[in-house]
Formats: sequence, C-alpha cells, structure tokens
Amino acid sequence: MSTVEPGSVLVERYRLGQQSSTDLAAATAWEAHDLILDREVRVTLVTGPYAGDALDSARRAALVTDPRLVRVLDAGSDADNRKYVVTEPHTGTTLTEIVSSGLVDEQQARAIVGEAAAALSVAHARGVHHTALRPEAVRVDGHRVRVTGLGLDGGLASGDTLNVKPAQLDAQGLVALLYYAMTARWPGQDLEADWIARDTLIPLPAQLDASGAVAPLSTLVPHVDIHIDALVSRTFDTSGGTDGPMNPDDVTTALTPWGEVSVVASLPGFVQPEPEGPRRQSIADAFSGEGTPPVRRPVSGRIARTDETIATGAGSVPAGYPEPQNEYTYEPQAYEQHAPVPPPPPEAAPQGYDQFGHPLAPAQPGYDQTQYAPEGAPQQYPPQFAPGGYDPNGGYYEQDGGFATQPAPTRRGVNPTPIVLGLVGVAVVAGLIWAINSVLTPPPELIADATPTPSVSASAGTEGEGSTQPSAPPPTEARPVIDSAALLGTLEWEGQTIDHPEAVERAFDADPQSFYYTTTYQQADFGGFKDSLGMELKLREPATVTKVELLTNTPGGKVQILKGGAGGEVLAEGTFADTTTFELTEPVESDAFTIWITELPQVSDGFRLELNEVVLS
Repeated sequence: MSTVEPGSVLVERYRLGQQSSTDLAAATAWEAHDLILDREVRVTLVTGPYAGDALDSARRAALVTDPRLVRVLDAGSDADNRKYVVTEPHTGTTLTEIVSSGLVDEQQARAIVGEAAAALSVAHARGVHHTALRPEAVRVDGHRVRVTGLGLDGGLASGDTLNVKPAQLDAQGLVALLYYAMTARWPGQDLEADWIARDTLIPLPAQLDASGAVAPLSTLVPHVDIHIDALVSRTFDTSGGTDGPMNPDDVTTALTPWGEVSVVASLPGFVQPEPEGPRRQSIADAFSGEGTPPVRRPVSGRIARTDETIATGAGSVPAGYPEPQNEYTYEPQAYEQHAPVPPPPPEAAPQGYDQFGHPLAPAQPGYDQTQYAPEGAPQQYPPQFAPGGYDPNGGYYEQDGGFATQPAPTRRGVNPTPIVLGLVGVAVVAGLIWAINSVLTPPPELIADATPTPSVSASAGTEGEGSTQPSAPPPTEARPVIDSAALLGTLEWEGQTIDHPEAVERAFDADPQSFYYTTTYQQADFGGFKDSLGMELKLREPATVTKVELLTNTPGGKVQILKGGAGGEVLAEGTFADTTTFELTEPVESDAFTIWITELPQVSDGFRLELNEVVLS
C-alpha cells in the first residue's frame, strides 16, 4: 500500500492538505479539498479489525442531516485498499479544551448537552447511534454545538460497544458530558480503551461514594438544580442506570428548557472580565500600601479555583455551603465580593455619631475619605500611627472597624447654562448672516454672463492662429488594477464547465495562499481535448503595464502574455516557475491582458496549473 502525504489525491478527488489531530487509535485525519465540488473537507483513513464496521456505520450516518451533527459526505476504499471516511471539517472548540481552562457553569452545561441530545435524537429516529460520546466528540462553535464522529467513532469502538444497548449508551454519555462540564470528572464509559489513542488527554474518573455509585453532583457544585442532580444520580447509581434515561429523547426532555449556547460564556472567567468599580481596602492594606487584588466573579457564574487548592485539596467553604466531597475546593473570596453598602440617611443615626455608633471626628482638610483611588494609583491615606484610639490629627479609627468619616463635601461644578445660551446665540447670528447673503447674491444667469471668455492660444500657426478652443488636459497615469477575470477556451463535460471558472478570482485576490487551479489532465496538452486555455484579466480602467509577475505552485509548462483578449498581440512568453517575471520591452497601455497557457505543468498525479497570484505593474 502506497503512503499518503500532503498533496496526495485520494480516489482522484480529495487532495490532502495538512494532517489533523484525532483521538482515535486506528485513524489518521487530514484536512483536504474536494476537487470536484470545490470545498474543504476532512478525510479520515481508518485501519484495524473494525475498519469495515466503521465504513458501514458511517454510510448509515450519512443519511442523517442536522446542523448540529458533522455530516458524513463519503465513505469507501481506493485502489490501494485504503479505507476512508469523508466528513465536513471539524470547527469550534472541543469540550476538553473548554473545561481545561475552567469549569462550565450550570446554565451553559445544560445548553451544550441539551443541543447535543437534541441532535442525537434526530439520529436516533433514523436508527443511527453514536455509542462513543466523550468530551472530544462535542464542540462549541460560536452559538452552535457540533457533535463529531457519528457512525465513524462508534464503528472503530465496536469491540467495546457490541453488547451494549446503543440508545441507552448515548443517553448515559450525554449525562456524563453534563457531569464532566461542571466538575472536570468523567463518569462515563472507560476512555482508556484500546480504540482511544495513547497520547490522548484522558479526564480524571469520577469519584465513587460508599455504595459504589458516582458521587452526587450536589456534593461538588453548590446550588445545583435538584432535577439535574437527580438525573445524574439515576443515571450512575449502583443499578447500572436502569432507572435513568434510556435514549437521547429522555435526556432532551429532562434538560428542557435551556438557554442560548455561547462560547464566550463557556470559557473561563479571565477572558471575560467585568468592569471593576471602586473598592475598600482594609486598614492594614491602606497603611502598608500593599493589598491583594480583588477577586472577580466571572460573568458565567463559574466558581473560582486556584492551582494550589486543586493540587492540595485545602481550602475552606463559606458558611451556608456544603463541604465538597473531593479535592475540588472553592475559594471563599468568590462568594464574599459584595458591592459597597451605602450609608444610611442622616436621620438613621443620632447627630454626632455614625451608623456604627462611633463619634464623628472633624474631616481632615484636603482629604476626601469617601473617594477611592483607582487600582494601582498611589494611596491617599493619612500617615501611619499606632493601632486603636485617636491619631495625632484628631481622626478616630478602630483596629477592626475602619474609619468613621464625615459626609463628603459637596462638589462644585460648572454651570453649563451660560455656555449653551452663548452657542445658541452664535448659531442664530450665523443663520441671519447666511440668509442676508442669499438674498443679496445675484442670480446665476448674471454670474454666467459675467464669466470671462477663454483666452486665445498664443501659439502661432497657419490654421490654429486665433483659435479659442482650450488645450486638452495632460493625460493621467493610472495604476493597473485587475477588476475581473474570465476563462477562454473552456469545455463542457456532463453539463459542467471544467477547469474551474468559479475559482479565477483567487488568482488576483492579493492572498498568495489561495490559488486558481485547472482540471488535472493525463497529458500536458490538456489531455488532447484542446490545445490551450486563456485567462483574460480585465482592468478597472486602461493603464500602462511594464511588468507581469506570476506566482505558482507548479513550475513547468508554457505560457504567453497577450495584449487584450484571445488573438491579441503576444507581449512575452516563457515557462512557469515559482515566481515568473516578464519584463515587457516597452510600456503597453490597455484595459485587458490575457495569460495564455499552451502547455500544463506536470504534478505528482498528472498535469495541472496552480496559479497563486498575478501582479501587474
């Protein structure tokens, strides 16, 4: 069996690009391009004892259509007996990547798994099942969930799923994904099986309680919905899930309703910070000039965790929250961040005392104690003095209670009324002046009559002497800009135009990574079907060209540069190279130029031209 590499063409249709990642042990994945339908695809080559099962289940999965399922486009074997499955490209972020950055909150976990369950319900109605659900098989792409591997993954895992009820296995896999998103622990089927690649990042297994069941979700996630907690408990109890959901429809019903999926809300909190308002510092921080940055609560509601607490299992839980049953501990500061409490109205406390019953001290001149400095700015607190009692300047403070302050002095601002009235007056005066000028301005006919006649040309001549015609303006030099292109000499084959006329714009899109390509022929003379092919480049306006550069991926063949369209004057000719430069003998002005291909370059699978870019100057 011949090997494959980037650039290889499978079954004369799929040209392989770079290799993609996959967690399947008996598969290699490639980014590829469908040469017939001109689209990007993903090609997975499968091997091993269950390769035939993978092809059969992939063909059945091709009958299922849902925007949340990565669709199977083709499956079969080539002349070298290489078995392949072609699907849509895998886009978005896998659930493994999302959870590796931080736990997903309950709302988003419910939405992600709910969308996946609804998609598999569509497949279940057609008798198709996944049977290999895991974090790598679920992706979030913007506001859309994508389930990958329908048919293919289950076929390669046949040795571990043949004796399992497939619909119930999918239901348990969906609940396992919900548990994993919120705890980073996996309670589903064993992912250290032989069908999973050895270098795959495997999540930690879920902890078990004394009865051997999976630890309840409520012991790990505070304030989890009781219905979600009950769903997990029924699915992973000691009975093997006989009381749990039996198919994806049951999971969909249990999770309904759910909100909109958002990849931003699914990501950790540090990539979506909220604006930070003023905050109070403790007395110790105020005097030392140092302080711990405030703990930000993520927008998604995710609980903040540190690497140290995860590693050691140490930490404390605020009062009113259950003690965690595993090594995940929660950071109390995430629950203790509150907005500043506004002071009570003046009548709430006796005159001369604050709301805490402390006597009020005279406010220090020049120091507004009710204002908070922005984070990172120099602290504007009084000089340090001994703890407790009165300070030398007469301000009272407590060791634990903080400063007792007077109300902030009223700030004086600028009264905008005079400024606005002044601007209005200026606008009124300007309007009056404009109106007077409009009335006093003579009619356009009088202005036209007063226009002086053009001067007589001073140049002498027998016939041009005394001519009153103005001289022609000097010609302007336009830059050659390609506005459009069209193929010349194309052929029709089974109702379709070959040589890909729909891709000609890639030859002048200013992106050297994209390229126009012809059909692959078996002979350099276009397979004997025709003797040439042209690409007519139409400029935005007539311009002067002195140099033509062609960037290609396929050196070889023969090409000519013509002025105008087919049959135009031959300006230059030569052979394609990685960078082919044609210096014209003299500047040529035209509104069109044609690249006339008389012989195709040779490539590994035949004869084809790949033209990356055309540059005129």
